[in-house]
Amino acid sequence: MRRVAISGLGRIGRMALRHLLAEPRLEVVALSDPAEAGALAHLLRHDSVHGTPAFTVTAGEGCLHLDGRRLPLHRQDASASPPFADAGAQLVLDCNETPASRAAAARHLGGSVTQVLLAGSCSDADCLLFPGLNDADFDGVRDRIVTCGSDTALPLAALLQVLDGAFGIESAFSTSVHSYTSDQRILDLPHPDLRLARAAALSMIPTADPAPAEVMAALPRFAGRLAGLAVRVPTPDGCLLDVTARLQADADPEAVHTAFRAVAGQGSLVAVLDEELVSRDLLGRTASCLYDPFLTRCLDPRLVKCFAWHDNEWAHAARLREACLLLLAGSQP
Repeated sequence: MRRVAISGLGRIGRMALRHLLAEPRLEVVALSDPAEAGALAHLLRHDSVHGTPAFTVTAGEGCLHLDGRRLPLHRQDASASPPFADAGAQLVLDCNETPASRAAAARHLGGSVTQVLLAGSCSDADCLLFPGLNDADFDGVRDRIVTCGSDTALPLAALLQVLDGAFGIESAFSTSVHSYTSDQRILDLPHPDLRLARAAALSMIPTADPAPAEVMAALPRFAGRLAGLAVRVPTPDGCLLDVTARLQADADPEAVHTAFRAVAGQGSLVAVLDEELVSRDLLGRTASCLYDPFLTRCLDPRLVKCFAWHDNEWAHAARLREACLLLLAGSQP
């Protein structure tokens, strides 16, 4: 069994904890977060989006008890290095909701900890890993600090991979219709991004999206051919990815549907909807690219607009679980 510690129990950290505890090949051995154990236990027991977990949670002195098992809880801020080296962890899953850098992540290394997986974007990580798409790019000896990128990057990569494999892509533009996140303000308050300074639940808010750049970095064949932005909307979870692509071969909606259906079921990344649903219906799905065939449009045979949904919390956490398994397997003799 591989041993993992989780640093940061915010939205993604708590969802990742649920996934890792359900994975028999992984053992969570320690946690860290600046919040008090009682507050974290309460948030783990009562989640406004994802409901009650499949395990019991209580707070102890310097620990959380999950199904009666004691997990040490280190109350350190995100800039400090938790003492996971003494906890027997081989991998630290860093889910801190602060801008990530290789230097900050490297503070986790030492003792038994040989790798760090970052839950968010990091421009100078050793490897940008999209589980199920570019697994071969990960080198278990070379890569110590690994990121899975932003929560929209892998869904975008999966959608583009299908279109490119079936028709070839000349260029594409993406719009991520994305639920508000914890980096926004719930009331109008100062923020470096003046639009994100506005009350998150009252407006649709355009902002930058790192996903196209991350896709081009992880999958170089798309270099120079992608661009995009995001629009944050007043929902707590769930996203709709809108991609307009100029193709290299002719297509029509039925051909696009066929391409996605051929890929769906081959792994955990792509699924195809069989009825007309809305974002609330899709929460809790683990597929990163839930292709919606009812929304596909072709302006001409080589200009297609496709849509795919994803749960930006639950599906992203599922990919982090897969990345943990890949990293730990790749680092073992």
